[in-house]
Amino acid sequence: MDAARWNSMSVSEQILNIGGEVQRAVDRKQRNDEHNAQVYLNKALEWLALTKADPKNRHRVAELNDAEEELQDYFDKNTWNNDSESVMGYWNSFLSARF
Repeated sequence: MDAARWNSMSVSEQILNIGGEVQRAVDRKQRNDEHNAQVYLNKALEWLALTKADPKNRHRVAELNDAEEELQDYFDKNTWNNDSESVMGYWNSFLSARF
């Protein structure tokens, strides 16, 4: 997705889109589908980068950096010993808000 289109979305829409990809990645990781987990994670990280670069989110960059670091750790060495529930806890708060 190009930056102009991404930036036209509200921060809520951006976070919901990222959260959806995170949810898919976590689901695929739980199914031991490493390839598709990585595909969805990469999309989430791409959209996180776009969200951090969006000028309207400049005051959210520290929180977004933390979320990105947690995702990268969980899908790599998991030195923080997170599980799917702890990773999704953050994103679920946004995903549940859409209903």
